[in-house]
Amino acid sequence: MINSGDLSFLENFKDRIGYVLDTNVLLHDPASIFRFDEHIVLISLLALEEIDNKKNDPGIGYNARDISQKLEQLLDRADEKINALHIPNGKDGYLAFVSGQLSKKFPAELSLGYKDNAMIAQLMGLQERFRQTKFVMVTKDRNLRVKCRALGIAAEDYRHDKISEEYLSSFFQPIKQIRLEEDDINAIFKGKHSSNWSFNYRRRWQLAENEGVALFDPAGQLFGMGLRKKDKIRYFDYFSTKVMDTYPKVLDEETWQHNFEQAVCMNQAMDDDIRIQIIIGRAGTGKTHIAMAAALEKVFQERKYDSIKLIKPIVTKSRLGEDIGFLPGSVKRKLIPRMRPFIEKLRQFTNEIDSEESYKKLLDSGVIELINLADVRGADLANSFVIFDEAQNANPFQMRTLGTRLGENTKLIVLGDPTQIDSIYLDKYSNGLINLYENSLQNPEPFIARICLVQMVRSHTSKWFDNTLSRL
Repeated sequence: MINSGDLSFLENFKDRIGYVLDTNVLLHDPASIFRFDEHIVLISLLALEEIDNKKNDPGIGYNARDISQKLEQLLDRADEKINALHIPNGKDGYLAFVSGQLSKKFPAELSLGYKDNAMIAQLMGLQERFRQTKFVMVTKDRNLRVKCRALGIAAEDYRHDKISEEYLSSFFQPIKQIRLEEDDINAIFKGKHSSNWSFNYRRRWQLAENEGVALFDPAGQLFGMGLRKKDKIRYFDYFSTKVMDTYPKVLDEETWQHNFEQAVCMNQAMDDDIRIQIIIGRAGTGKTHIAMAAALEKVFQERKYDSIKLIKPIVTKSRLGEDIGFLPGSVKRKLIPRMRPFIEKLRQFTNEIDSEESYKKLLDSGVIELINLADVRGADLANSFVIFDEAQNANPFQMRTLGTRLGENTKLIVLGDPTQIDSIYLDKYSNGLINLYENSLQNPEPFIARICLVQMVRSHTSKWFDNTLSRL
């Protein structure tokens, strides 16, 4: 029988660090308990209580249930001799639960009725009892880290799937530009059809598969665009690139003459060989517009797919206070206000084709379906063009759940802005969007493409707000 109050085994592991995991870490990554090598993972019963309260949450309920299942499996193979759970991570790590252990030196002005304060008091108590062991609070809560350090407690963020600020900033860069040689230009037009126009790829260009480039002739004039395809660069014309009669848009002509990123984005979106497209861009760069245009053209004009699935995470208990709720009405009716960007784009494109009611008929017909991310496990994503918007508000496990539902004849476009996080359990350095982007770089496949849109194209007023007012 494991006793959470008896942690005397720590005396025998003085050379190992005791990592106390906050609730938000466990909910962010249920496998986090396996990530600390040979060290000791400590979980307060207070965290377990909070996890239990989240098991029915539409956003993170699955993670709450998943961590509980993992802990129960470890309990079934507990090492009762040392009153701890052996972690099967290949590093001989251990896990133990913490109750009591409250420090008598905890500041009186901090209420122990608040969970974070009680966990700090427990950690202080552990430090006082086991002076030879180093303890670290691991939390995604910045204020809790500040409070810990103010009280002399080591604290750090959960870094397993976290990227640096410098790395994140590197996403928002214009695409590469290449100056061609005469031989390259002559080689492009040897193919009989424009779809086969290409020239040889050179390693020095350092392009990933499906990465786009702007091509210039020897005189420095814009010649066209290119997309890397294995050992070739496939050529396409910038000025002919469009989706649903939408061409690459430039708002600030004094700074930009072209929007190469949008041209590449459109080409990737219409490329049937690309099954997963990741589009990163700040608000107003055209992510949703291009994705919706490509979906409508592929489904209704080319008949490549049977339906369009629009998916978005519904953020609960965030600073936006959104929830799908239990009010009367269908799921579709509840989702429409939360998927307003989709609806507005759909209305815009369909009104150009037909009457004011066209988009409503499409929604009612089921050809275009709105899906809450929490319900994706029961959704049929076969033969569909799937758009997953605001992916930065999903965690990596939700992204994996969505991805494992994709069929052979399914295309997924993932959209998001990593700088606009609404979920209190995520940040811009570690979320489903960034995790997918990073893993697509580490595990490249010819069916995956990435693009970052850098130009604000919505309006001059939006651009002023984006440039002038600091982001909250």
